[in-house]
Amino acid sequence: MQELDWEHVSLRYLPEEEKASSRSLYEAAFPEDTKRFVDFYYQYKTRDNEILVLEQEGTAVSMLHRNPYTLIVNGYELRSDYIVAVATQKEFRHQGCMSALLRKALGDMAEQGMPFTFLMPASESIYAPFDFVWICPHTELPARVLRMDADAQNRYLAARYQMFCKRDQRYLENLEKEREAESGEAASEKVPPFMARITDVCAMLSLAGSQKKQELYLHVKDPIIEKNNGYFCWNTDLDKSSVQKLAREPERVDLELSVGELASLIFGGFRICLSEFV
Repeated sequence: MQELDWEHVSLRYLPEEEKASSRSLYEAAFPEDTKRFVDFYYQYKTRDNEILVLEQEGTAVSMLHRNPYTLIVNGYELRSDYIVAVATQKEFRHQGCMSALLRKALGDMAEQGMPFTFLMPASESIYAPFDFVWICPHTELPARVLRMDADAQNRYLAARYQMFCKRDQRYLENLEKEREAESGEAASEKVPPFMARITDVCAMLSLAGSQKKQELYLHVKDPIIEKNNGYFCWNTDLDKSSVQKLAREPERVDLELSVGELASLIFGGFRICLSEFV
């Protein structure tokens, strides 16, 4: 193991012209991915994603990719980033690189007002300490649905699910190229479920309705994102939800919970369809 010099470490997002420089780290970290798949990924997925790197002396030793998706949640359209390709050079592992990347990315998402982020974890133990929680299994859609155009797929999903990735021309193009890249490859025996993490409590609560009209006072604790700490007044109804962060402790607190427990509470009430891999 090589000791990381934290005094000379920096975090930054790669500009478009430098994204390809992260490919060697990707290939070293994910040797199970074929050259054809990595070609697809760097041609199609990196054209609109963000690659956060941790550098020492100008060399990227760790990275995290934020792949953007448009999601439909309870009829609302929003952006949510799918975290993938979290990797660290072998000699620099177990020194806090991933923690630094996650904290930076989560903080940036919070500043952007993004309600939540999601991922497919290699292991629950990696992400649970950062308040990621299980939200749904991977959903394999019927072949007849996959043959539909974007509008028809969206109608199919909206009739059955409260949360799903919106289909559009870019989505379908990426999916077609991904399938071509994986053609002939053996299918994974078991696909892990998805985890998610709330990045903006107010934005997240605004997406969630209730079976009855009620006013709840919440005390939320978030050790990573400061603006998520505090007291919130949450008004819910069947077709709408509003939330206000309070300046001081209210006279009553109905629920006191961590940001992870809040995520489990909200996502547990959603019918979710996620079938994305990268």
